[in-house]
Amino acid sequence: MGGIANKRQAELDLIQRVAAQCKTAVITGPAAARWLDLSTLNWVTSVDLALPGGSRSWGKTYPDRIYRSGRLLDHEHLVHDGIRTATAIRAMFDTFRYYGRMEALVQIESARFKHEHLTTEYLLAKAATLPHAPGIRPFRALIEHSTDTSASPLETRLRDTLLQAVASGLLKGVETLEFQVGFRIVDADGWPTVAWADALINGFLVLEADGREKNSGAMGDAADALRRERHRETQLQNRGAVVRRVGWDAGSWGTVIAGVQQIINHHPGVHQLPNRIDTPYRVWLADLERSAG
Repeated sequence: MGGIANKRQAELDLIQRVAAQCKTAVITGPAAARWLDLSTLNWVTSVDLALPGGSRSWGKTYPDRIYRSGRLLDHEHLVHDGIRTATAIRAMFDTFRYYGRMEALVQIESARFKHEHLTTEYLLAKAATLPHAPGIRPFRALIEHSTDTSASPLETRLRDTLLQAVASGLLKGVETLEFQVGFRIVDADGWPTVAWADALINGFLVLEADGREKNSGAMGDAADALRRERHRETQLQNRGAVVRRVGWDAGSWGTVIAGVQQIINHHPGVHQLPNRIDTPYRVWLADLERSAG
């Protein structure tokens, strides 16, 4: 737990330090997303800064900050927890422009998972208020591509990889592709609970995104978390599932897709597992938190 917690605190300390030294500027990009409590694909090691108002070219470079040119309108920034930051939609757009689609997609899907009102239509309406800068059209397309089911950066990466592989024809034989699907099981103590498939292909192939969170200790004792994961995996396998885990260290994503293709080739068609529930994962989590409180 300490490693991840320390890195997160280092991100916040960096943002606070740079913001205190640049009081006329506004933080944007991944640093702003992080300050607004959104997930980022990579750790924040430098802070993007913009000046309210018109464009400006910056001469100096610094190791802990990057000055960005361009218009920043009054409605595109606010004060959050004492720091002047770009709005979430502006931070996401700047991330898209300067760091690429995957970093931006992680932020968009993090926001949508955390905040139910951030529908595709809502975010597209917010994007319509952004300046007509290069990249705005593909950014809007990325919003349309996003979902509200990804609970972690790795789940976003997994979902996007699968969808692109199917669309390109790299992954064949996929008749159904779903995300965050729950199945009723019993835990190791015999109590009813739900096992969630981060991705479910053809009703039976479960892909589990093993991110840095689960086994880091951030979600409780790491050994206990691993035991619970293995128990849930066995329960699903006993019901006919094929379970594969995908982590940050899984190797190339091409290797992941090739492994999925091999399973589909050996088990063609749709095979529905029993005890499926219709409740969305986010709703189930909220109900669990309410009952625990």
